[in-house]
Amino acid sequence: METSHRADDPVVRSLRDHVLEPLSTAADIVERERAEVDAERRAFARFGERVAGIETEAPSAAGQGQRQMLVDTSSNRTERLRSAFRESVMSVDHYEQRYDESLVEHVAAELSADVAAGFRRNSGAAFTEFYRSTLATAVEEAVDRRKRLCEQLEAEQSSLERSREALDELVGEYDESWSSPAAAGLEPELDDIAQERQALVQRRDPASGTDGHDLCTYVYGNADWTYPVLTAVTRFRTAVV
Repeated sequence: METSHRADDPVVRSLRDHVLEPLSTAADIVERERAEVDAERRAFARFGERVAGIETEAPSAAGQGQRQMLVDTSSNRTERLRSAFRESVMSVDHYEQRYDESLVEHVAAELSADVAAGFRRNSGAAFTEFYRSTLATAVEEAVDRRKRLCEQLEAEQSSLERSREALDELVGEYDESWSSPAAAGLEPELDDIAQERQALVQRRDPASGTDGHDLCTYVYGNADWTYPVLTAVTRFRTAVV
């Protein structure tokens, strides 16, 4: 069977664009998402460092004057806490476009409603050692979630690249003179590409309990497809096989 490897062949070029378009689009989406998640990971880490530098206060039974002084001190710590969060977590370039939430709303969504109480002005909440420890733990968990997600996104990038290389090679072997039986000989190779991809999609992250299906739904939710590799394989089968 003779094959054509001419990159400028209009038939091959059209087939390549059609088949690989989902993978090119997916790669751009994943790279953008990975960059945003990593920026958030670093922002939460910076916030955690700022939190560690805020001194705590001890609750005490005090007179009226002392209670007022404690309230003033707590308000000062609250403002430092709010400023630290605003200047780190909320300063990422994509914050408004992606979240567009108030400071307290975002703290509640990312760290917990209980933690968010300490960010409310005039709440009277004391910045105790216990609260700072609870806050630090929540921040560490936010950092760890993003670290795991970055690892999943990096694995997704590698999977997309492997699939793209394999399909690109098959497209390069295409010759418009192929008969249907000859093209059908590609079925095992297409099956291998799809099966390797499915193995990754079905793999479950033991730390989060999520699998590749959840990741695809999350990352490609605004695309015309949820599974870019399977979409590319299907396009190749429909066009050639």
